[in-house]
Amino acid sequence: MASDVPREPRDPRPSARDPLVWRTRFLDPAGAERAEGTPDRTLRPTWYAQDRVLVTVRDGEVAAPSDVSRARSVAAASVPQGRGRPGLDVLREVAAGLGYDVVVEGPGWADGAPQRTDERQARRAAAPAEPTGAAGTEASPEVREVLGLVARELGRTYAVTLVPGADVVVPPDAWTVVERARLAVEGEVTYSLDHVVSANPVQSHPYSQPQPFAQPHPFTQSHPFTQSHPFTQSHPFTQSHPFTQSHPFTQSHPAAGLAEYAYPGGGGRQPVAWTGPAPVRSAGPGPDVFHDAKGARRPVVAVLDSGAGEHPWLGADTVVRDPHALGLPIACVAAPALPVEDPEVGGLSSPLTGPLDPVAGHGTFITGLVRSGAPDAVVLAARVYGGNGVIAESDLVGSLERLLTYHLLGLWGVPGYAPVDVLVLSLGYYHEEVGDEAFDEPFGHALATLRRYGVVVVTSAGNDGVTTECFPAAFAPRVDRRAVPPAPLDPHLLTEDEVPQLTVGALNPDGTTAYFSNDGAWVTAMRPGAALVSTMPVTLDGTFQATREAPGYGDAVRRSTIDPDAFTAGFGVWSGTSFSAPVLAAEVARAMTGPTASPGTGSPAERQRRRAWSAVTAVVGLVPEGRR
Repeated sequence: MASDVPREPRDPRPSARDPLVWRTRFLDPAGAERAEGTPDRTLRPTWYAQDRVLVTVRDGEVAAPSDVSRARSVAAASVPQGRGRPGLDVLREVAAGLGYDVVVEGPGWADGAPQRTDERQARRAAAPAEPTGAAGTEASPEVREVLGLVARELGRTYAVTLVPGADVVVPPDAWTVVERARLAVEGEVTYSLDHVVSANPVQSHPYSQPQPFAQPHPFTQSHPFTQSHPFTQSHPFTQSHPFTQSHPFTQSHPAAGLAEYAYPGGGGRQPVAWTGPAPVRSAGPGPDVFHDAKGARRPVVAVLDSGAGEHPWLGADTVVRDPHALGLPIACVAAPALPVEDPEVGGLSSPLTGPLDPVAGHGTFITGLVRSGAPDAVVLAARVYGGNGVIAESDLVGSLERLLTYHLLGLWGVPGYAPVDVLVLSLGYYHEEVGDEAFDEPFGHALATLRRYGVVVVTSAGNDGVTTECFPAAFAPRVDRRAVPPAPLDPHLLTEDEVPQLTVGALNPDGTTAYFSNDGAWVTAMRPGAALVSTMPVTLDGTFQATREAPGYGDAVRRSTIDPDAFTAGFGVWSGTSFSAPVLAAEVARAMTGPTASPGTGSPAERQRRRAWSAVTAVVGLVPEGRR
């Protein structure tokens, strides 16, 4: 019986504090607004944060601060107003015309991830102590130089949140603001969407797919909410399900054969037993985690993913969890308050009903592949997304900025830090306008900066079985893989001043190309990526159970069938280009091990680039233009 008492309508306006999935919008090219004079411009579908615009200053006008206190005061003064900065006033006027206010959350996130000023200050106050010593204090010349470099290189992008005015009840649309602002400013400033980036292992949906053992949907064998997707009748992230599926509940997979890799027995996530030995390092422990007993520096591999869980192979001598740069975490998401909701501990963001999150164990699996392929390496495990495997582009760029800071502190010899040799990114998104001259801002620019300072960036190609360019994978140089070694289509893009990005596709166990693997000239190399075995958190045990149990017979140990999502033995099988990337990354790291990886003379950045180029040439055969 309906109540006669009037209800106050719910405010539909989203908040920047809301989860990303609540603030995500799909760009449909058929109905998307186009800037005046470009009605025939080709657009592609994508997903983006509806209340966030990224503004990039292209003239490099941000000056290096003379000291840390000045850098903070400049950032704090510019955050709430944003007046007098190229493009921000224009954006403010465009937003006001649509009924939106703007909150500027930059510039460059030089004092942390995109947050309001009071949040940044509170976060820093609660952060662990910074390195001590003459070369580790904030006032040291090394730290000042690093902060100045980061400000010049990456201090050009502002994250702007759109806030509806008091009279506006329609959620903001960042695409409309971006298109209209582009008409008003040309050249010195670019505007872009805050894309939704997702991890991409091959993963079946826990309800409608036969995992495990062809179980039907537990609620009426159809979608529990009106028999259609609860958001927009399509998946809210990447044109399709972020793990190669279309509708996440009841629709079949759009291309026959791709979904087979998601089933146990076909390469889907499932527990296995490992009876071999653990990886063995060539030299024992040294004075710190970054050096061995012989004094040689261990290769450092950064994995920006879901974190790294508990496992006997992944101790504190091998994995640096939650690394910080000058007191700020490289991670852009915090661990859940309840361990059961942590994707690398309990793996259940819905602990009352389960099952395991789509990417539960993802970071641990990747870390184990690096550990197996490069036993002497050290892994920096930074958490950039939770169990759903999605992250806003702006948050990811903030993590990349802090990783660059960490890397430069290591290059400059600040105690407690080490240079980063390899970065693994097993995630991606599809851009709406690849031909746009500014499509790589700010994500591509951040990766290019890391590569200029000698970091080998290794990315996964994606699991949708398409040739459509996926980013950041498609930032890699185009090559002809039919040539041995692969031949660059534009050799002039490979120079000694910048280490190339490597994008990796997936192979089946028999060496054939995995059916799900994306492909194109932007894929540098292929590595095993289907039905791989690696580490899983020993704490991970989902809600599915063994189908049969019985009392022990000859001893007290109970008998049962296999529990399909209990990974307490510490190992599992999984498939995806997510895992091809760390296989290649481990090869690159292994090539940096030992005396043959000595970088010679020159500045820290020059030595690091030579070290990186030597490893890239040894592993995939690419060489810089001057050495061909």
